[in-house]
Amino acid sequence: MKAIVIDRPCEAVDLEARELPDPQPAPGMLTIDVAYIGVGYVDVLLRRGELGSLVPMPVVPGLEVSGYVRAIGEGTEGFYVGQPVVSMTLLDLGGYASVAQVRPELTVPLDRLGGELDMASAAAAIVNLTTAYMTIRNVIRMQEGDNILVHAAAGGLGSFLGQIARHFGAGKVLGTVGSIEKTKLASSLGYDEMFLRSDFIAPIKQLVGTRGLDAVLDPVGGSTRTLSQQLLRPMGEMVMLGNASGEADVHQSSNEIWLSNKSLKGFNIGGYSQHNPAEVGQAAEEALRLLANGEIRAELFGVFPLEKASDAHELLEEKNTVGKLLLKV
Repeated sequence: MKAIVIDRPCEAVDLEARELPDPQPAPGMLTIDVAYIGVGYVDVLLRRGELGSLVPMPVVPGLEVSGYVRAIGEGTEGFYVGQPVVSMTLLDLGGYASVAQVRPELTVPLDRLGGELDMASAAAAIVNLTTAYMTIRNVIRMQEGDNILVHAAAGGLGSFLGQIARHFGAGKVLGTVGSIEKTKLASSLGYDEMFLRSDFIAPIKQLVGTRGLDAVLDPVGGSTRTLSQQLLRPMGEMVMLGNASGEADVHQSSNEIWLSNKSLKGFNIGGYSQHNPAEVGQAAEEALRLLANGEIRAELFGVFPLEKASDAHELLEEKNTVGKLLLKV
């Protein structure tokens, strides 16, 4: 098979495909012939070595793939060779390859969803859409009419958070983005309004008034996270979903949280899936069915050959993308 292997922290230009032996499915696993691979900012952090000891090298990156079942490991049921599927490799990684080994619990057969969902959209959606779905439904348990703020609202995750919040009946759905051009996507991604992240506190305070926000969903981190807490109402929740800013970790006074009656939560779908794979897989199927039925949409920014993974990484580092980037085998 062809695969992108990262041997050490490197620049995007250093990514290249090499030949590796085809994996055989271990008991209880599947292998799939990969069609499309999702590319996310976490892949950039991994390549740079910023995930530290969490991901030892050498490693084949990639959290999500779509394709066709190639072989079925002993004891694995509910799949057939040639079946169209989409899967989350998550902490197992291995997605940047023409053949991937995947867990059946985290694999959704596309022919079971109804509606129409193509391979590209499935790969672009599964991790971010499932994260958005579980964040809204399971983490903040959003109630109808809640006011929600999403940072990086036009990114891979943010492009689904707004739509899922709207699907579950949010009140005001607000977003922040890094450039004026991205604010134009607001209504198409479920947002009432988008604001520049360089100046969002005052206009949002004016918009929501004394009620404040019920939840802030933050994949950005750094100063954006600390500033946003003043927008939360008492009993409001901040959910930490990433650190795309690359800023140093921020520290929070527990007494301040106690006295302000606010909550800080974290959600990382990779870590959660290690302990609850069946729950994550069920959420993925439910969320993807919304996509297959046309109730929400996937925002695709570009598709590159596997051998051009470096181009996709460079685009992500420029932070000018909207929605999702894919690699195609």
